[in-house]
Amino acid sequence: MNVERIWRKEARKRKANDFRKDRMIRNRPIHAQRAVEVFRAFALEAEKYGVYLIVREPEWSPKPDTLGEFIIGASSVHIRFGSEYTGEGLLTRTSDGETTRLDLERGSELIIHHSPADGSIQVFFEYPVSNLEEENRKEPLLYTFTYNTDLLTNDWLISLLKRFLAFNRVESRLQHPSYLDTWRMRWWRFTDVRNRRGYLNSFQHLLTPWELLLLAAVATLPGFAIIQWLWGKL
Repeated sequence: MNVERIWRKEARKRKANDFRKDRMIRNRPIHAQRAVEVFRAFALEAEKYGVYLIVREPEWSPKPDTLGEFIIGASSVHIRFGSEYTGEGLLTRTSDGETTRLDLERGSELIIHHSPADGSIQVFFEYPVSNLEEENRKEPLLYTFTYNTDLLTNDWLISLLKRFLAFNRVESRLQHPSYLDTWRMRWWRFTDVRNRRGYLNSFQHLLTPWELLLLAAVATLPGFAIIQWLWGKL
């Protein structure tokens, strides 16, 4: 075994990977700013139709006068639907009196996350959540990921926003999805790489047990027809 040859080959691969990561880290501020500009233009257009969206820029370093825990190195750009009241709530009546909590939905969120560790770009769709159900918050959907920063064009960002709107129509209690929206959402959950690798709390199936049973029944119909035809020939 030629161990020197093995490590020469490995060294070339490591060098190429380091070059790719360094290039991504250098270009990250440019790509992040591009995402911010596209998201802000989208939010301004939405405002004309009475829809409020919040855009959050990357925090490259924690503010010196702020206390708390901060993630350093990684960065992300966010766009989120504003919080809205659903018209429902919770009335609690006791011997001491009454309290009312109104149901407030915190809107869906699109996150473009950059990790310098592996030089990846991940796109997450964060589910909307009610202030009355914070403990039941779902894991965000990993819509897509890439190691190629050249994909972060204006057209690519706009395509993400279109899919984010479909995601929100399905998941928000304040919106109504089309049948196509629902199936797209099922497909995205099913193809989430964490779902395929078993990283999620529960496996997301593409079809329900009832749909699988119906599909199996339909698939057997041609077989029955062939059997009847052959039986008639005997």
